[in-house]
Amino acid sequence: MKPLVSGPEAKRYEEPETSTYVLFPYERDVRGAMRLISADDMAQRFPKAWAHLRKWEAELRGRETGKMDRDKDWWGYVYPKNLDKQDAPKLIVPRLVQHLKSSSDAVGGVFLDNVDAGGVLPAQGIDLSYLLAMLNGPVCDFVFRIISKPFQNDYRSANKQFIAPLPIPNASAQARADVATRARGLEDRWTRRRDLMRETAERLSILGRTRHPARWLWPDLPDLPRMVEAAPAALRLPAERRAWAEERLDELEAARVEALQAAIDRGGRCEVRFQSGELRLYIGGTAALDKIYLDDAAGRLAQAYWRWLLFNEPSDGSRFATDLRRPPTASDSPAVTQFFERVAALGDEVAAIEVEERVMNELLYGLYDLSPAERNLVENARDRRNGAAIGG
Repeated sequence: MKPLVSGPEAKRYEEPETSTYVLFPYERDVRGAMRLISADDMAQRFPKAWAHLRKWEAELRGRETGKMDRDKDWWGYVYPKNLDKQDAPKLIVPRLVQHLKSSSDAVGGVFLDNVDAGGVLPAQGIDLSYLLAMLNGPVCDFVFRIISKPFQNDYRSANKQFIAPLPIPNASAQARADVATRARGLEDRWTRRRDLMRETAERLSILGRTRHPARWLWPDLPDLPRMVEAAPAALRLPAERRAWAEERLDELEAARVEALQAAIDRGGRCEVRFQSGELRLYIGGTAALDKIYLDDAAGRLAQAYWRWLLFNEPSDGSRFATDLRRPPTASDSPAVTQFFERVAALGDEVAAIEVEERVMNELLYGLYDLSPAERNLVENARDRRNGAAIGG
């Protein structure tokens, strides 16, 4: 059984992780060639796997309208291509992406589904981590987005025809080694970030949650009784006045959500502050949400929770607004303490990633020998990758 990585599991810089496995009845022979394990060897060495295959023998033989109905290899793959590359050290690139990204399988420990995750093998003498840094860098992403064809929602196909032409600097051995070392450091940090995200989510999942109304997020919204009073005089029946008031409130809330979506779309650094009893959310230096007054325990917990939401890089304003209104309930549960600790650790990890990403980008710009105008073009592209690590 081999771990099988698909496109959604191929994350930028993160060590590959999957819960899916593929039954791979092949191994290398004495000459290093990949060969199908014989029926006798399967039965003797892997009796449970062989029993499983025998259980489905009729279906396996019937593949490709009976093409596999043969005694010599009915348990093998119909199209056994690239089998000898699966256990090789490689980069993993998801097939469908908005921005080019890659992870590294330095020991050849995972297999790829070859449908929505592709592999890139380094040339002899080239450090895999050097290529990892290049494919995750701003210049390759800039070029990729120019030469690739967009699909729905700005997704692009990262297949061979769009990866092969990407520019890789022919740097000195020392420069490549420096970049590779830093890439491995970023790999460690991004993987640690992923693990902390999971640990934080696990603690959050067992905490009680509050369901606040829209006025909690936007305290200046009128309440229902006040809006009923403002209903036109022509509406005399209580039911009519209430229906009118509820419709107006829905419109006002929708307008606030649209404003929040616009702030998200403009981009910029996100930060959460709880000071003097007031909870605020800043996006791009401007307060997107404010005047949310809470006691100390609830405020600190809401601040940590909002930071956690930002680490998940929200993009949909409506979903984000709903999530913001569901902070954990303050309690003396150990899970609350551990939630605080992990959100703080995430903040530290994110800050370190931001610093190391900036240092890496400076190195890469230098290796590409970009002119000031060319660098400005890459850094200020309208569709450039958002900040890799957000959260205040």
